[in-house]
Amino acid sequence: MAAPRSAFPLPRFSGLSGAKSEELSTAARIVIYTGVFLVPFADLRLPQVFFTLSDFILCIALLILGLSGRIPKRPLGAAFRSWLLAFTLLFVGLMASSILRGNVERGLIVVAQYLFSYLLLLIILVREDPTEAHRLAAVFVVAILLVDVHGIYTFYAVGYLPGEGRGVVTGGQRLATLLRNPNLAAAINALSMPILLYFWGAGRLKAYLAVPAVAICLFTVVLTSSNSGLIAITVSMTGFALLTMTPRLLARFLITFAVASVAFATFGGTDLLPKAFHKRVLSAVTSGDPTEAGTLISRTALMEEALEIIVEDRIVLIGLGADRFRVRSVQEAPVHNLYLLLWVEGGLLALVGWVMFSGVGIFIYLALKRVGGDKYAAAAVATTVVVFLTIAMFNPHMYARYWTTPVLLSFGLGLAHLRSRTLPRRPS
Repeated sequence: MAAPRSAFPLPRFSGLSGAKSEELSTAARIVIYTGVFLVPFADLRLPQVFFTLSDFILCIALLILGLSGRIPKRPLGAAFRSWLLAFTLLFVGLMASSILRGNVERGLIVVAQYLFSYLLLLIILVREDPTEAHRLAAVFVVAILLVDVHGIYTFYAVGYLPGEGRGVVTGGQRLATLLRNPNLAAAINALSMPILLYFWGAGRLKAYLAVPAVAICLFTVVLTSSNSGLIAITVSMTGFALLTMTPRLLARFLITFAVASVAFATFGGTDLLPKAFHKRVLSAVTSGDPTEAGTLISRTALMEEALEIIVEDRIVLIGLGADRFRVRSVQEAPVHNLYLLLWVEGGLLALVGWVMFSGVGIFIYLALKRVGGDKYAAAAVATTVVVFLTIAMFNPHMYARYWTTPVLLSFGLGLAHLRSRTLPRRPS
């Protein structure tokens, strides 16, 4: 029987033939693996510009792909045009605003960061071979778990080290991991969770490995004492469960929850939780007072400032320009809400463009559902998009590679399964 046809045309890759091309291809594969593994090690970077060791290695990978003729022309298939349109709107919004407001230099820097994260990284990470898509996703998840394990060990064995700047553990006894930021450490675990659950649900990761891995991610989020991280991880796990739920899986969830609850109550319950978690999270939950939830008051004030500026300056298509909000802000800080930040700095053009990136993920999800593709792969794509949009409510510009890497890797998994369903198998 012929494979079902798809309304989502997939990318076709062309490259040079010959031994030299194969050697370059192997080298590119190794370099890409290394670059992806180092993405969570964001502290390995230049002091003045956000350019990490991982970025440098991935640039080398892009060069090798170019020399071997293996750069895809349309890495997202038919959706690549929508992706380019999204970036064009983002680019025009931020650059036009920056030029008109006399802040061209900063506009170029911010746009260049988005270019690397949303275009160049797409070309590097979304691969043709399904095996490569799975390996890249696995490498990233392993890197996240190693960073988590190192952080948990440091939290209990070392603790806070004064005079070291932003360390693995903060002065407030919150776990920041090697990302040097508790909220970021929690958010990255939430954003990576759908890929981990995909490997478990699809049978590519046995339960005796998957359960400890999930537990490590959850425990890391608890040690960060991040309210936004807890919201994101809840959305991540709940969303994936709802999209893949079966009676058998529901039974597993209920049994796991019951066992965890009994163990939690038996061994001390909330007494086992760190003091920062009690102060930042539990106090707000038990008292019902959201003002006790960390930095909620200051962040809310920044959002109110952004809305006031949008109304006062009548910002529609053109905004204040890149990084100009912090100049107007009383707190001299960017608003930690990407939707408002892009609106106030780049206008609705930039905001609509950025939101369109996530729309491509929804296209992949719907295409997988249409052809009867793997439900776990479809759930990984959709859940990652939802978590990505949720995290944007608590963060400023999201052009760092640790934000886009898990999103693109989940897209790669979805496209790999879509390719296996819509293209006839090649003969051995």
